[in-house]
Amino acid sequence: MNPGRLAAVLGIAGIAVHLALAGEHAGHAPAVLAGLAVLALVCLPCGFQLWKRPSDRAAWMSLLALSVLMTLLHLGMRPQGAMLFTVLAIPVAQLLLGAVFFARPVTR
Repeated sequence: MNPGRLAAVLGIAGIAVHLALAGEHAGHAPAVLAGLAVLALVCLPCGFQLWKRPSDRAAWMSLLALSVLMTLLHLGMRPQGAMLFTVLAIPVAQLLLGAVFFARPVTR
């Protein structure tokens, strides 16, 4: 599968996880609900663009910036053990896919 499309699919997985977590916090933590919903929606434009045009460098740059931000936010939660792997799996996988994309020679 193309790295751009795979990164887009991972983004959809991240959106699903954030929305599921938002649902768990709906009744008792509206600020957490709003934050998770916003973070989920932030992924949509990049993922949609990468699905349509997997070689769009601007979409890749946005995705990589968001992946770094997500990695830092998740590390700020100080996850331990299996949770560390769980919260970092998608953003780190997207960073690795971005490295693969940018390591390829540019064809014109």
